[in-house]
Amino acid sequence: MIPDRRRALAVLNVFIALALASPREAAATWSIVAVDPETRQVGSAGASCTPFVAGIVAVAPGKGVIVAQAMSNAEARLHGVGMLAKGASPAQVIAAVANKEFDSDWQEQQYGVAALGFEDASAAFTGAGTYDVKGDLQGYGVSVQGNILTNKEVIERALAAFLAPPAKPATSRSLAERLLSALEAGAEAGGDKRCGKQTAMSSYVVVAKPDDDPVHPSTLVIVREDEGGANPVRVLRERYERARQKRQGH
Repeated sequence: MIPDRRRALAVLNVFIALALASPREAAATWSIVAVDPETRQVGSAGASCTPFVAGIVAVAPGKGVIVAQAMSNAEARLHGVGMLAKGASPAQVIAAVANKEFDSDWQEQQYGVAALGFEDASAAFTGAGTYDVKGDLQGYGVSVQGNILTNKEVIERALAAFLAPPAKPATSRSLAERLLSALEAGAEAGGDKRCGKQTAMSSYVVVAKPDDDPVHPSTLVIVREDEGGANPVRVLRERYERARQKRQGH
């Protein structure tokens, strides 16, 4: 097995192990997958009115990232991240997993894929059997997707926030910052329609540098809140900032 595939499968196993603690609970979400060609980082952020949305994602450091949500097919996530580790395009990954030969329930699935080297060709699939409001949108190096949303503005605002230029000229935003901003924009638009003002019950952000150990990516923050508790997207930002300051020695 090639090193890239070993690394991709290692990090996937971590996410699967966590997800199996609450099977089929990633039934609705909005998420972002993205890559940064300058830093060669790959990452994702997501939120859902379910207890463990982080079970939807898998990263192949230096290659790409995939989310498998709605019914969250773990086999498809495994196959997809393995393809990314070998250099497959997002379109190739979608074609491989979103069909009736691979998955008899393929129309109940939703996928988002982004890969380095294919920034102009991020891809997603939203099955006809996923629940409204649903949809996906793509931009340079990014795909945003969601189902059981309050409205289409959730993914529209998330994509716009990710692609927005930095507030100050001649500055840049890190991939993690852009992912968090996108997730926050989706929450402000209403998020998962089942959660009301809370917008979600769980959230995550993950970013891997090209040489990261996938089991311990540079950034991995996961939040889970009880029903009626704090907004996990807001808590995610707070925990991310604390972790960032700790890394910087503040």
